[in-house]
Amino acid sequence: MLLLSILALANTDDTLAPSATEKFEVFHDISYNEFVQRGELHVLNDGTAQYQPIGLQDPPRLTETDSKHPDPSKYTVILRSLNGGAQFVLPVLRCRLVDDSKAEETFVIHTTENGDIFHIDYDAGNSANCQKTHGSVSPPVHTKALLRKRAVGPAPKLNPAAVIDMDTGKEHQPEPPKSFLAKYWYYIVPVVIMLMLGGDDKQQEAPAQS
Repeated sequence: MLLLSILALANTDDTLAPSATEKFEVFHDISYNEFVQRGELHVLNDGTAQYQPIGLQDPPRLTETDSKHPDPSKYTVILRSLNGGAQFVLPVLRCRLVDDSKAEETFVIHTTENGDIFHIDYDAGNSANCQKTHGSVSPPVHTKALLRKRAVGPAPKLNPAAVIDMDTGKEHQPEPPKSFLAKYWYYIVPVVIMLMLGGDDKQQEAPAQS
């Protein structure tokens, strides 16, 4: 009985654990167009993102020539989808990582209201390092992954478009709203006349009957 309870709790934990809706292989341009995988970026169904380093002795490398970044002044990170989605090329200035053994990197994943990824921001290193005249470039050692869902604000209340009088060149002012009588007088007047005439006929017929 105790064993069954433990197994039930384990299954419950697995059910409640967030799962990845999108996974990216993260390749770093370690040495000018030599892209080496350093981890995976996971987008989870609980509205968060998670980075997992792979820690392999001989990590995978990119060999596609179309993935090479032509600017040698940039340190480039490539995110390659494991689900057949889009590939993101994320460059930053290489000098931001010069002689920085504690460099940090941040991935900010932007999604629509439905969870579809439409943009990824990347930041790494420190701009102050670009003042150094020489030094070696080291990949970031600390990684943050953030998920930002696009917020849809209230629809703006727009004023009607202005109408310009072609004769005067001035804005045509809308007419003031009419009253009920001004709008429907041609319906009301005939009814009033009919009531008045009908009243006179009845008054004339009354003495004749007496």
